Amino acid sequence: MREPEPKSPATGPKDPIAEAEQLRLRLEALKAGIGDAHAAEGDRNKARSDPTSNGGALGMGLRAGSELVSGVLVGCGIGYLIDRQAGTSPLFLIIFLMMGMAAGFWNVYRMATRKPGQSAKDSKNSASGAGE
Repeated sequence: MREPEPKSPATGPKDPIAEAEQLRLRLEALKAGIGDAHAAEGDRNKARSDPTSNGGALGMGLRAGSELVSGVLVGCGIGYLIDRQAGTSPLFLIIFLMMGMAAGFWNVYRMATRKPGQSAKDSKNSASGAGE
């Protein structure tokens, strides 16, 4: 039989309470690190979706331009078709051109007054009073 080696104080039996306390401290440090990383990731995602950031502002500007142009084009198309069917001069074309411009400006206004993070559906509900 082999005799157990004498244990020195450095390699002696460790205190299980002290070891558990050390593990608990390490776990808390890891949790704090994960929480910090999670918060930093959330900040990066928030900056990406912020319309005041460079990419968000560019996207918002392009959307505003396309809203205006599409309103005018749809209005012109409808007015042209009605003029053609009715045999009138550019009467309906001018009327629907103005209506298309008004619709385009209205869409841009709604888009500009929407709060960051609010969807179009939410802004419709709050405007009609359905959310109350």
